[in-house]
Amino acid sequence: MPTPADRAPGRPWRPGTPPPAPINPDLQSADIRIGYARCSTLRQELDSQLDALAGHGIPRDKFFAEKISTRIRVRPKFEEALRTAREVKAHAPHCRVIFTVYEMKRLGRDAAELTALADHLTAHGLGLL
Repeated sequence: MPTPADRAPGRPWRPGTPPPAPINPDLQSADIRIGYARCSTLRQELDSQLDALAGHGIPRDKFFAEKISTRIRVRPKFEEALRTAREVKAHAPHCRVIFTVYEMKRLGRDAAELTALADHLTAHGLGLL
C-alpha cells in the first residue's frame, strides 16, 4: 500500500488524504541508485564500502561518502544524498530510486533512527537497500 506524501512520524492521519498517483505502466522505468558510505573516524577507510557500491552498478558521481560519527546529528553528505534522491525522484517519478548503503549501521545508531529514515524514504517514494 503506497504511503501518502503528507504522512510522516508525528503527523496525524486525516481522512480523505489522497494516495499517491499510480505510475503509468506504459512508461519505461529503470532503477536509479544513490549510494552512501560512511565511517566513524578519519583513520578508517571507505574503500571497501565504495567498492561494494560500485559492485551494485552505482556510478561514482552518485556516491556520497564522509568520515563522521553517527553521534553527530548533522551529516552533510548524508543530507546531500537524501536531497539528491528526492530530486531525482521528483524529476523521474516513473523510475524507482533506491538509496543504497553497504551496511544499515552506516545510517544510524539504533532501530528508531533506521525506522524514521525508512519512513522518510517511503514518504518520498524512495527505496532502501
